[in-house]
Amino acid sequence: MKKSLVIILIIVFLTIVGIVLYSTREKTVTNREDLYEKAEEYLISLEQPQYVLETKESSPDYDISDFKVFTNIQKLGIKQKRNQFYVYVWAEVQSYYVQDNQLVGNSGNAGPRKIVIENDEVVDYIKPEDGTEYAESVKKIFPKDIRDKMENLSFDNQKMQEEVNAYYSYILGES
Repeated sequence: MKKSLVIILIIVFLTIVGIVLYSTREKTVTNREDLYEKAEEYLISLEQPQYVLETKESSPDYDISDFKVFTNIQKLGIKQKRNQFYVYVWAEVQSYYVQDNQLVGNSGNAGPRKIVIENDEVVDYIKPEDGTEYAESVKKIFPKDIRDKMENLSFDNQKMQEEVNAYYSYILGES
């Protein structure tokens, strides 16, 4: 009788441990494409106009207009752990503005990103370290299946340039 009770307790204990371990694991999500849009909106929100000064003595020229952010997002996957969603993307972000009737490149960046979303709000944004720490930080941030997708990416950089040219055609003289 005691042996049976011990065996039952062990089975119950192992079942509980299994449930806890399974519930804390990242699970792939396929029905939340809207989270990619939320991640892209967040990346756009990080871009702000940065006025480049000609010299240290120059004062900023705030006579700028038509600031716009362009993105090219490669969807790498969405995972969920408890109530948080991890949105994995390879993002290229470029921003421009018009100053003195000239198109000015404001800023830009590209690379893999992990955006953490909870309750439909971005709560964290993680990108790899620069330089010699890059490879190791990629391993820490991105699961293996996402890293595998990153290795096989092909980017159409011309698409974004065409969007920039079309949007700023009134400055660039293109139609």
